[in-house]
Amino acid sequence: MMNYWEQLLEKAKANHLNYDFDKLKLALAFAEESHQGQYRKSGDDYIIHPVEVAKILMDMKMDTDTVVAGLLHDVVEDTLIPIADIKYNFGDTVAVLVDGVTKLKALPNGTKNQAENIRKMILAMAENIRVILIKLADRLHNMRTLKFMKPEKQQAISKETLDIYAPLAHRLGMAKIKSELEDLSFSYLHHEEYLEIKRLVENTKEERKDYIDNFIRTMKRTLVDLGLKAEVKGRFKHFYSIYKKMYQKGKEFDDIYDLMGVRVIVEDKAACYHILGIVHSQYTPVPGRFKDYIAVPKSNNYQSIHTTIVGPLGKFIEIQIRTKDMDDIAEEGIAAHWNYKENKKSSKDDNIYGWLRHIIEFQNESDSTEDFIEGVTGDIDRGTIFTFSPKGDIIELPVGATALDFAFMVHTQVGCKCVGAKVNGRMVTIDHKLKSGDKVEIITSKNSKGPSIDWLDIVITHGAKGKIRKFLKDENKETVSKLGKDSLEKEAVKIGMTLKEIESDPTLKKHMERNNISSMEEFYFYLGEKRSRLDILINKIKVNLEKERAASTLTIEEVLKKKEEKRKEGKNDFGIVIDGINNTLIRFAKCCTPLPGDEIGGFVTKLTGITVHRKDCPNFHAMVEKDPSREILVKWDENLIETKLNKYNFTFTIVLNDRPNILMEIVNLIGNHKINITSLNSYEVKKDGDKVMKVKISIEIKGKAEYDYLINNILKLKDVIAVER
Repeated sequence: MMNYWEQLLEKAKANHLNYDFDKLKLALAFAEESHQGQYRKSGDDYIIHPVEVAKILMDMKMDTDTVVAGLLHDVVEDTLIPIADIKYNFGDTVAVLVDGVTKLKALPNGTKNQAENIRKMILAMAENIRVILIKLADRLHNMRTLKFMKPEKQQAISKETLDIYAPLAHRLGMAKIKSELEDLSFSYLHHEEYLEIKRLVENTKEERKDYIDNFIRTMKRTLVDLGLKAEVKGRFKHFYSIYKKMYQKGKEFDDIYDLMGVRVIVEDKAACYHILGIVHSQYTPVPGRFKDYIAVPKSNNYQSIHTTIVGPLGKFIEIQIRTKDMDDIAEEGIAAHWNYKENKKSSKDDNIYGWLRHIIEFQNESDSTEDFIEGVTGDIDRGTIFTFSPKGDIIELPVGATALDFAFMVHTQVGCKCVGAKVNGRMVTIDHKLKSGDKVEIITSKNSKGPSIDWLDIVITHGAKGKIRKFLKDENKETVSKLGKDSLEKEAVKIGMTLKEIESDPTLKKHMERNNISSMEEFYFYLGEKRSRLDILINKIKVNLEKERAASTLTIEEVLKKKEEKRKEGKNDFGIVIDGINNTLIRFAKCCTPLPGDEIGGFVTKLTGITVHRKDCPNFHAMVEKDPSREILVKWDENLIETKLNKYNFTFTIVLNDRPNILMEIVNLIGNHKINITSLNSYEVKKDGDKVMKVKISIEIKGKAEYDYLINNILKLKDVIAVER
């Protein structure tokens, strides 16, 4: 098998990409070193994942910095490398991208927290669209390797992908990635239906392929005879879209006529309409199956002519006609707009970012994270109508949308003050359902009291529903919050606590974190709306309170028993207390070099006894995840550390600009701290043509506090850039 660097070179060559290959090679080496000792669920080296993400980004034809960020996207999250090191070695842009992707993973799992995470991800697009492209590539490779996860994890990740990531890819016009994400999710969520559709497709594939191939040959001959240049190719319908038509719309497999279609790629827009005329002159078009997305593009900038004709043997064939640029945008979406030679950033004036502007506006007006997420992803499968403002601006809405939906799409204030509308010059009510081609003028009134609760039954778009809910919440917030606060105070009195004590109780804080409630004011509102169960919460607080009171009245016998248990804990001369084990061999992990003061964990190795790691060590997490039975509780014995004055071998690296006497200054500084140096190594590193030095130093030290004090002083030295632990 070719090595990772050869894989990247091969992929760049296949996509005709001209990269800064020195920077790319450095990033690969950096990622390999950073992820050393880490493994995927498959058992493969972890580096396989960032390499595959980088290759997906290359297929999107992204720029050097984006591919570099793809290689490094897990480094800050999963290793001890800080973002400052990324910035130092690879520049500001890469650091911003890696930091953006890292922050998207900052929240813990769980439904509400995950929704908030998705919200952060979508908003990150406004800052730099490349963040979401890296995230989509990351998710795509994780879906491709999902078979190595546990079944319940497969289900959860697949559902999130189908609910969030595939719609996002659709919104950004990335049809290829959307289709693959949908099919992969579908295979795990509805496995039996997936296998059935796969069988049906395979059984008829050859027959359908022969039919389409014959049609394509005939069409190519016709175009050549007419002196027209065009690329004609077949296309397959992906499994999930077949499933939706069969199981969600009640169609039989044999009734789905567009399992395979034909795509015609031409040189310019005029040629699209010329080809359409030729197709319709030779074959009968199916009424109601013609759509011109060139004249009226979709909101994700998709452009194409769609027509369905009656082909040979009376079979229906869907034909798509578009230019090469339109085809690139249809397949790659927003990624096709990225010119890697020009380092472009999101422009607020660029049409492709119109949808992004819309969601940024919407997130500020959403009642909750869930409303926001639904607004982003919830209207995709409804089908689309195109309506027009009085000025001729196109407003894209889902099928079934009302005049009130239109009003909220124009602006929140227009929606809130809407009292009626004119559709094609005729007065209608706010619940009037719109059709494609309608020209809509919204009638507003300053005297309008604004949305009422029944408006939620009139609108169908999630965006409008969220804005209405927010209005209703803001109007009643004070009253509802007071109700919630009063009810909590009453319950506090019953269990002998004050309101202030309840507010600072750890159980309440955990409840708020778990439910993504950011403030007490918001919590009171939730109580008032009865969205938080007060009886369950108070009961938990009561149980914990009783436990604390019981603990404070221990008998003499219980105290002596606890002391005996404490005495039985295993100890050793390294200052480590080991859960229930005496006289065992221990060693400190070299990958994270723990010191007294660090949070630590133990791992039972087959040959070397117990290895002690820092709790935040990625290698430790990977090993425990692989074999949780070998994790063992360890902790520092503070008394032993203080009395025996143990010294710990410790290694760190200083990055600096080389100059005369700087090594002597560092050695003298360490000596002044009365710290013994056991070894010192220095080597030169080239960065952008400039030389920097890395000095690797091993010392004997008492603990983390002493180390932190030393490092703070080293960083004050002239020409010291950073210290790496």
